[in-house]
Amino acid sequence: MIDLLRSEQIKLRTVVMHWVLAIIAVAFPLVITLLTAFFNGDDDGWSGRSLIEVLSGTSFMSVLLISVIAAASVTGEFGFGTIRPTFTATPRRTRVVVAKAVVLMVLALEIQITVVIVGWFAGSAIAERRGATVDLGSVEAGVETLGGTIILAVLMAVLGLGLGLLMRSTPAAVATLILWPLLVENLIGGLLGVIFDSGGIAAWMPLRAGFSMATLEPFDGPSRLVAGIYFGAVTMAVLALGTWNVNRRDA
Repeated sequence: MIDLLRSEQIKLRTVVMHWVLAIIAVAFPLVITLLTAFFNGDDDGWSGRSLIEVLSGTSFMSVLLISVIAAASVTGEFGFGTIRPTFTATPRRTRVVVAKAVVLMVLALEIQITVVIVGWFAGSAIAERRGATVDLGSVEAGVETLGGTIILAVLMAVLGLGLGLLMRSTPAAVATLILWPLLVENLIGGLLGVIFDSGGIAAWMPLRAGFSMATLEPFDGPSRLVAGIYFGAVTMAVLALGTWNVNRRDA
């Protein structure tokens, strides 16, 4: 299993697109957060809460890019046929999926932990030099929100891998990962809300619930803990379906 993990790690880091997306996933929230702290740090009312809102809000782009990396890491192998030697060397395909999941989850942790740590400490230092008072302990649910972005990143990596295994097409998987939270869930949630005359149904859409983990003021609906468990179950179900699909179809 160790050799398999090393193999998957090598494959992941030798693709240029993965590096580019990972760099953007780190740089985008940090640049926006630090610039915002610099230009708004001297405003009345700027505080640790403001910094967390910017950092968590921009982190949504990071977690989407992480899911794209996860999906592309497996769809690319199916597209170029490089998955066949892997399955030949490791006939138990579930072991390959597990190795891919572990490597991608570690990558997601590395990216999002870097974003959170650098974004908070560098952002607070910049804001305090501009005259703001930044204190993480004074922000209600501040730690939970930043921790939620990390958990969300890991789960989005699992979701991306699962969709990649199911679709085996990079454009289809990427389009689904981007359009589903931005468009499809809003349409489905709104439609179900009208049908059942309930405005709370939209809050139980999977990705909307997942994103609420990383929101300082969660959307109306499940609590942060319940949303995390629910979204985690959904991502694991997608990965299980993807694994089943891999085991029953030819590479």
